[in-house]
Amino acid sequence: MAAIRWLRVPGWISGGIAPVLLFSGCAGRPVRLVVVTSSVALTVSLLGDTLYSVPLDPALGPARVKRISAARAEVARSPTDLKAQLRLARSTAAMGRLRDAVEILSSAAEIHFEDPRVYRQRGEILLRLRQLDLAIGDLRKSGLLAIGMGPFPEAPESPGVSGPPITTMQFQTSLLLGVALYCRGDYPAARQALAEAAVGAITADDRARAVLWLFYAVRRIEDGAGAPGVLSLVQPDWADNSRIPEAALLLAFKGLLPSDTIRRRALSAEGEERAVYSYGIGYYLLLLPERKDEGELWLERARSGPDWISLAYLAAEADLARMRGVKRGK
Repeated sequence: MAAIRWLRVPGWISGGIAPVLLFSGCAGRPVRLVVVTSSVALTVSLLGDTLYSVPLDPALGPARVKRISAARAEVARSPTDLKAQLRLARSTAAMGRLRDAVEILSSAAEIHFEDPRVYRQRGEILLRLRQLDLAIGDLRKSGLLAIGMGPFPEAPESPGVSGPPITTMQFQTSLLLGVALYCRGDYPAARQALAEAAVGAITADDRARAVLWLFYAVRRIEDGAGAPGVLSLVQPDWADNSRIPEAALLLAFKGLLPSDTIRRRALSAEGEERAVYSYGIGYYLLLLPERKDEGELWLERARSGPDWISLAYLAAEADLARMRGVKRGK
């Protein structure tokens, strides 16, 4: 993935809010978080459905087991070492044990309560567990604690994958915060966070992810007047330099890729790509009054696969819950 230059985001996107105002919260000692569901289910969807196990690729099972065993041994040797605790939490989450990963990070937060990495990682897991308000609190705290710090690089997490860092904690914090706020329906606040993510992206793929969610949020504010400005950030060469569905959707929204191509990809894709493409189509149709019913069908498709931890799957849930008047506790 090609590196990109820092992006200057126009004031109409960021809303003129300085980065320091994006994050709020208290940097004091945290309260331990416990995600409570049934003993079998992992969590409950925004539509009230019970969500059970996370789908895992069996071929990657041995690598995951090896990684979590190594992480446990490392924590046993150095129980208070934050990097070891973070690795154990990541490897635990990669095994589909999201609630256990939250507990590991909550224990780490009791010691390392001023380190933003704890809250960034716990915030992501809480978001995927549909604990939106808790996730927003953690991600805002991570952003607050990271002010003035240099970028924290994040390396590939997939078993068997190695290489240089491909993203940063600061980017992930802003992106995930933006998505959480978007799913809660706070589009102006989501715009601010996603504009920060667009500024902080260090790769073309991260930039495309941030700009797509930014487009989603801005198009829902003030009749979408700012959406064309967001699309002005999309570059035609993304068609050659990026293979992620987020870039393809942006090119289609800008008129540089046929909508039939997106539809074909949505119908043939699997896993997270299926959710991303289907949500993009459903989102766009949902805002056209004459095609709202068709848009709802695409949102259902976005959440019809087993990969319920996908952000696009979560966004489809959130839209459908609002459309159907489903209320959920915090």
